[in-house]
Amino acid sequence: MEYPVIRAKDRAIVGTGIARKVRELGFIPAVVYGGNGESRSLVVDPKVVGDILRSAGGRNKIVSLSIEGDKPEQTLAIVRDFQLETIKRTLLHCDFLRVSEESPVLVKVPVRIFGKSEAEKLGGVVKQTMRFVTIRCPAVRIPEEIGIDASKLNMGDELKISQLPLPEGARPVFLRDNKVILVSIPKAEKTDEAAPAEGEAAAPAAQ
Repeated sequence: MEYPVIRAKDRAIVGTGIARKVRELGFIPAVVYGGNGESRSLVVDPKVVGDILRSAGGRNKIVSLSIEGDKPEQTLAIVRDFQLETIKRTLLHCDFLRVSEESPVLVKVPVRIFGKSEAEKLGGVVKQTMRFVTIRCPAVRIPEEIGIDASKLNMGDELKISQLPLPEGARPVFLRDNKVILVSIPKAEKTDEAAPAEGEAAAPAAQ
């Protein structure tokens, strides 16, 4: 399987001043760790990393990290973390985690509803209470999203974290098995004052 390539170079000197100079040259500082290799300080092209973060799968996408230096290295990795500039939202730093295709990885995956429930045609409301869930999954099978087909949901149905459709080898990770999706009838709005019954006059105002 082919993966997007991120080319990196060793960064021999670290520190705030060096990181600033790296950014002035059009790169950002990075680090790679985990797997069977040692932690290495790197420099990478922020545009290439940014394009991957904005693509389908984002930070959960496997990349091929090609490192140049005294110890050249070619490894599969995912973006484990990244830092953005507060105002401009440009990339300042990123961390890579070495993986293999079958490495179990803990990741957050978005949940998306598609389709329309029959309950909605009857006035029901499909409510999504969680936008992301955490799963542990082999890196090669991390889904871009977890899709929920609303057409299979009926009035009163609810879907908990443990009931989400996950790829083979994946399992949800949670402390409480919270509801992710629920289908309910909206509550009738209450008026401030009850209307008088037909034929019943309103009480006269106090003198």
